[in-house]
Amino acid sequence: MRWIIGLTTTLLLLLPHIGWGQSERARVGAQNVKNIEIALYMWKPQELIDPKGTGHPEPAAPATHHLDVRVYDLRRAIYIPYLNVKATISDLTTKREFAVELSPMIGEWIHYGANVTLPHPGTYSILVDVQPPDIARYKHLADVWNTPIQAVFTYEVR
Repeated sequence: MRWIIGLTTTLLLLLPHIGWGQSERARVGAQNVKNIEIALYMWKPQELIDPKGTGHPEPAAPATHHLDVRVYDLRRAIYIPYLNVKATISDLTTKREFAVELSPMIGEWIHYGANVTLPHPGTYSILVDVQPPDIARYKHLADVWNTPIQAVFTYEVR
C-alpha cells in the first residue's frame, strides 16, 4: 500500500499541471520528424531569468507571446537536452520575418523558449530549426540526435 501512495505522489509531482498557467489550448501543433516529435506552444509572455543576468526575473513586456518548443525522442521516451533551437517567424500579412534563438529552459520538462512580439492579428508561419547538440558522445551513441531537423507551423493571432 505504501508503494502505491509513493508512486501516486511521485507521478502527481512529475506530471505537468494545467493549473500552472498553461493549458493544452496553447498547443499550436506537433510534428514527427525522424522519430523526434517537435511540439510548438504559444503562451502569454513570461518573466524569464537569464542565468548570466542578475538572477531576477526579466519583465515579459513588450513581448506579446512566449514561444515554447519541446523536442521529444519517441524511441527513447525522453525530452532532448542540449539542442540548438531557432525559430524563424514569418508574418504572412506583411511578408516580414525575423529569427529568434530559443534558450534551453526548465519547467515541467526540458524545452526551449523565448518571448516574442507578434505585432498584429493575422497568420504567422513559424519554422522551427533544431540543430544537434554540441556535446561529447560515447562511440555507441554517435548517431543519437546528430541530424538537423525542421518543422513548420501556422499560428493565428486573434
